[in-house]
Amino acid sequence: MPDDKSYGSSLFYTPVSALKGISTKRAAALRKLGIETWYDLLTWFPRGYEDWTPVSDPADLKNGLEQTFVASVSRKIQSSQRGRLSVQKTSLRMGNSAISAVWFNQPWLTNKLQPGNEYIFHGKIRRDGRFFSVQNPAFDPYDEAITMPSLKPLYPLTEGISQTMMRLWISTVIQSLKDRMPEPLPFWVRRDNKLCAADYAISKIHQPDDSEEADISRRRLAFEELFLVQAGLRLLKQQRLFSRVSRCVQLESAHQSQLETMIASLPFSLTGAQRRAIQEVLADMCLNRPMNRLIQGDVGSGKTVVAAAAMYVCALAGGQAVMMAPTSVLANQHYASLRSLLGNCGQDIILLTGQTKTAERRQVLSGIADGRYKLIVGTHALLEDRVVFDKLLLTVTDEQHRFGVRQRARLNKADEDQQYVPHNLVMSATPIPRTLGLILYGDLDISIIDELPAGRQPIETYTATSADQERVYALIRKMISQGRQAYVICPMIEDGEATELSSATGVYNNLAQNVFPEYKVGLMHGSLKPAAKDQVMQEFYDRKLDILVSTTVIEVGVDQPNAAVMVIENAERFGLAQLHQLRGRIGRGSHRSICVLISDSSDEIARERLKTLCHSQDGFEIAEKDLQLRGPGDFFGTRQHGLPVFKLANLYQDRDIIAEVSRSLDLLFERDPDLQESEHKNVMKVLGDRYGEAFSELAL
Repeated sequence: MPDDKSYGSSLFYTPVSALKGISTKRAAALRKLGIETWYDLLTWFPRGYEDWTPVSDPADLKNGLEQTFVASVSRKIQSSQRGRLSVQKTSLRMGNSAISAVWFNQPWLTNKLQPGNEYIFHGKIRRDGRFFSVQNPAFDPYDEAITMPSLKPLYPLTEGISQTMMRLWISTVIQSLKDRMPEPLPFWVRRDNKLCAADYAISKIHQPDDSEEADISRRRLAFEELFLVQAGLRLLKQQRLFSRVSRCVQLESAHQSQLETMIASLPFSLTGAQRRAIQEVLADMCLNRPMNRLIQGDVGSGKTVVAAAAMYVCALAGGQAVMMAPTSVLANQHYASLRSLLGNCGQDIILLTGQTKTAERRQVLSGIADGRYKLIVGTHALLEDRVVFDKLLLTVTDEQHRFGVRQRARLNKADEDQQYVPHNLVMSATPIPRTLGLILYGDLDISIIDELPAGRQPIETYTATSADQERVYALIRKMISQGRQAYVICPMIEDGEATELSSATGVYNNLAQNVFPEYKVGLMHGSLKPAAKDQVMQEFYDRKLDILVSTTVIEVGVDQPNAAVMVIENAERFGLAQLHQLRGRIGRGSHRSICVLISDSSDEIARERLKTLCHSQDGFEIAEKDLQLRGPGDFFGTRQHGLPVFKLANLYQDRDIIAEVSRSLDLLFERDPDLQESEHKNVMKVLGDRYGEAFSELAL
């Protein structure tokens, strides 16, 4: 076997079908789990372990418990047929006690379990006085001279794949690759953090002798995952720091004065957080390297003003700035906002969307290409090849996870002659827990706007059940009679997707026909074509609709200050941060605003999550609580950010490990910024082999 220590080698990417016992059918079943190679098997980590420590005496067998015991087979297995069901029975002998054992649809056992031989069994015990039985127990041959492992791994499975099969295949790969596991962590990192070697960790995560070995191995492998991903993000950030911007913004004293005049002309005062964010952005833009900064703040915290200031300075410096939004409605709102903020500053602001008419589009494209238009707002239409910029200095992206990675990259690449890379500013109202933000935005600098503008009304939030339906309808009717508008949010689009859940179409039909026939009710969901979505949102914005029934597609949607009530059906189905984001669609004006979370769930965690939302308006506090209660999962769409999916690391439970990783990476990049020393080169090698595709996309 070749002496290859790389995850990128043909050895680690040997197809699973090369293993004995994996037929074409079983290979297809494994493919459903995402397992196609030996490496996939090695990193198919257990979800838990079965304790196979045997009880020593029949008296220790307890009714209803899963237990392990050693027994001999008393007689040959008897197999019988009951329709399509086959039944296998035998009697086991443990000391002086007999244990009745029965299996279903396992006729092969007649040749597997031999009378007189000893086996170790594991299953749920049934006990009635002195009589014992066990149903469908798992078993292995038993040899007193051989030490048996006390823990057996439990893997996520699919139809056609058993725990026995998975354990055997993984064990075979581990034995085949013994002493060949690549070691991406430098020795000093393992020493300082008391981490075991890679070979030991992979072997013992699958085949631990006890829980301590399993814990040691899991900690090492979780550290490795976090270390590699954060190292990749730091390398991207470092690469950006050394990218020169020959046409960077030169903020002259006159520009600073004009900016202060613009800020002073606003009909409101900036918060301290907004001023701090503006200064951080301007400081970045004056450096001779491209900015890559995230402006993160709750809904309504005033991120657009920060972006407007940055765009205005670019125009003053003779360059162009573009703001891209995921929908035409949102682009139109940003266009109106920028005209309101910068309308008296002598700068033309133009809009380009899919709805821009042909004649106007030609004029807009010509003005962008020759530099007449400095400030541009638009949608995906800005990504078309025919859009050519003159001196693009800054791109601003609102809720960038709504765009594909390559779409975002289209605006942020260097120009054809490689003279410059535009500065990049990202705005997001999605509250990211700080622990997760370290991972998601490791390649960005972050400005947090943690203050709401003066006069912003808190949103009253209450829980209710379906039994309160009439009271909720009365609330909606009362608010509409006062001139307000309402949202009703549903988790599904159509009835039949999940019968126990309220659907948008079903709720819409009921409200429009039966409950509120006197009002104008609209329907919004993700399956509508973009033009239809824009039309519905525009009608709600123009107050032609009283009630908008919608799925979460309005999470990033229209800014309608007149909307003052929101009802969220089956609220337990949403993440807390998503509920907070939805709730932010109301309370944007001076009116009293109320959000009602409807849930019939009796689950204690679900109730606790919803109570958190009722008691807090702080998106970051809510996000931390959500991470604690739900776990990370694909939290806030990490896959949409292009990041690898963590197989072991838990971004809430492993916060201590995240801190340890950060400290180690600080030392690593201080000692060897380019990772060129011999002991650090394997970090780059394994990073490229394991996550190369993900980080190449992030680097776009």
